[in-house]
Amino acid sequence: MQGLKEAWDRFWSAPDAAMLLAGGEGERQVANVRVVVVALLLITPVYRLVQNPTNAENIWGFLVTLAAMFFAIGVYAYLRRRSYRPWLGFLTSSVDGSLVTLALALFVIVGSPLDGVNDKITFEVYFLVIMSLSLRQDRRICLTVGGFILLEYMAIVGWVVAGFDVDVLYKHYTYNGAFSGADQWTRFILMAGATFISYAYVVRSQALVNRAIRDPMTGLLNRAYFDRLFENEITRARRYQHSFAVVVVDADHFKRINDTHGHAAGDAVLKVLARTLQQNLRQSDLVVRFGGEEFVLLLVETEAMAAHAKAEALRQAVARLVVGAPQHAIQFTISAGIAVYPDDGTVAHVLLSRADQRLMQAKNTGRNRVVGGLAA
Repeated sequence: MQGLKEAWDRFWSAPDAAMLLAGGEGERQVANVRVVVVALLLITPVYRLVQNPTNAENIWGFLVTLAAMFFAIGVYAYLRRRSYRPWLGFLTSSVDGSLVTLALALFVIVGSPLDGVNDKITFEVYFLVIMSLSLRQDRRICLTVGGFILLEYMAIVGWVVAGFDVDVLYKHYTYNGAFSGADQWTRFILMAGATFISYAYVVRSQALVNRAIRDPMTGLLNRAYFDRLFENEITRARRYQHSFAVVVVDADHFKRINDTHGHAAGDAVLKVLARTLQQNLRQSDLVVRFGGEEFVLLLVETEAMAAHAKAEALRQAVARLVVGAPQHAIQFTISAGIAVYPDDGTVAHVLLSRADQRLMQAKNTGRNRVVGGLAA
């Protein structure tokens, strides 16, 4: 039972900052494509409405596509002003799938029920939605929303089979084709297969990305990838006029730990420090192993006072740590320097330099302290 709970917790854990960034880029790509695709799809119902303005199916088809257009523009505008969060990926992908389901349901109501289960144009939009799930780089979205869309379509089919005599319908609406249970089963299998492929793509993509961007010992993001994240955060902060903080953290007297207890013990200290830093920050914050015993924290949407309070809390948490067996217990401390955008600079190298200078000040004035932010 405990194993199942752990597996569930791992599956349902939110993406880390790196995958959240990738998911945000994917969501913006989907938003751009959504606007173009829906605008093109709008041509068909408009044409049909002009040709036959009294046909109920044409009217409802136009209204559903128009609603999709407003939704597409709204999401696009939101992402121009706000940062991406996983809830948005769940929302947009669910709405995309539900709009297709709504269109099929309206075909059943205002046209022929066979339109809802034999349609070959609107139904295929499901596959565009399912394929786009993988762009969010979140396996939770792939499985839950993919499964939700499949259940929606199954509900449409169940409604038609339970509520109507499909054989009698075919005699009156032969242009729709006869209802085929084998065809519907094939559709279910294809939708489920597309959902699994989307999920497998995300799992594989995350594994490859993590190998390239993470420090193999601590599992934290590496310095090379940090440069990209840093520039993106500066761009985002400038666009939305937010502050953020850069905190450079260094383990005090780390060389003495290596010399006294050995490099294996030093590695254990770095692993514990990395885990402590990560566990005490928000999901949206970044922790990077910058090199050796030095780490850099990127605290998004954080003012100077809050940055100092967070760095001080981390310093106290680390001071309470004990690494190793009782007979070889290692206790250590950290020093930290803080720089805040835009007060201390508006470009990456200036902010890093200012935080590093304050770290040196902390080291030179006794270590085990935080310089910058509130104490600047």
